[in-house]
Amino acid sequence: MTNYLNIINSPQIKHDKYFEVLRDFRKGGINLENFEEIIKLISKLPDIAERKPSDFALFDKFGLSDISENDQIVITRELQRRSIESNKKCWHPEASLETCRINSSGKIIISAAHSIQNNGILSRIVENGHVMGYTLDKAEFEGKEYGKNHASIFWGFCNIHDSIFNPIEISPYKGTEEQHFLFAYRGFVISSHKKEESTYWIDYGEQSINDIKKNKKLFDSAILSKEYSVIKTEVFELPAMYPIAVSSSFYLDFDFNGNAINHSEDRMEDIYVTLFPTNNKTYFLISYFKQDANLYSDLGNQLRKRNKLKSDITMLVAAHTENVYFNPIYYKTFIEKHEEELERISFQSQFDYASVGKDNEISIEFSFTPNDYLNNSFGINFFGY
Repeated sequence: MTNYLNIINSPQIKHDKYFEVLRDFRKGGINLENFEEIIKLISKLPDIAERKPSDFALFDKFGLSDISENDQIVITRELQRRSIESNKKCWHPEASLETCRINSSGKIIISAAHSIQNNGILSRIVENGHVMGYTLDKAEFEGKEYGKNHASIFWGFCNIHDSIFNPIEISPYKGTEEQHFLFAYRGFVISSHKKEESTYWIDYGEQSINDIKKNKKLFDSAILSKEYSVIKTEVFELPAMYPIAVSSSFYLDFDFNGNAINHSEDRMEDIYVTLFPTNNKTYFLISYFKQDANLYSDLGNQLRKRNKLKSDITMLVAAHTENVYFNPIYYKTFIEKHEEELERISFQSQFDYASVGKDNEISIEFSFTPNDYLNNSFGINFFGY
């Protein structure tokens, strides 16, 4: 059983959205009659750092009850569904009611776009119509099977502007500037869109959303002017077809030598990674804006000098992205045995220790990420042969 009132003590959770689902599902004693009063009482609680158990006696009169673990899973999934529904939009810089296809209500029709090419890349790793990913849906790490047509989709473009990706969807990979730009752009959009979706019920702070807006502005300007050279891409080839596909973006705190990467305060500078197989090779692309070369230009050199390409790619993907898919048999043969280590790596690289002060302000005390985490002390290898 879960005491859901504990989420009130998490400054990042938008408890009103969480409680709306409880109300609509009539769970935990919350209903249409008492919902508004409960929300008002929450706003009157002391700051999180000053709260005592006795402060929660305010809610005794409602007869609230714990919810089951299954209810918790259902509620979380409903929050995710609502976050997806509330954030459907077309990311193209020219998107508007005049340029996008609209429905009878005058709203832009957003289609289910694939962040990884469906009929090209995913079709190379499919098994009986399915691919394999991993998820933290149940607060633990586990593999999850997806139908190929449902894997990697997000609601981020209308079906007119989704055609921007035709040079990497229809044409074979030739390593052109435009293709590299579009791979980076797709990694940016899928990661940013997913983060914006989750802001429906999670507060990442104003800076996080500003980072997305500023990076989008750079991509938009390049798209409108067709200045694809603003992106620098390092290309790595593995001389075998590995049934793995990745499209994502993230920032690095440390490089492969354990040196701190000092980001600016204006915006978070990300890298954009793509991994995809061809008939007899697997390509790994690391991209970044040329204006961020002072932070990331040495990554490619480090990867080449270290001569640990399979391990280094594994750590970049394992530590920083969930938008990764495998052939199901390949996953069960080579990846499944690492699930416990993958969960630990995800925790190390994505969580910080913070304290909550006055007005529920969050102060980051330290990061759980070791400066040498990319050295792969767990010995994980996504490339099994």
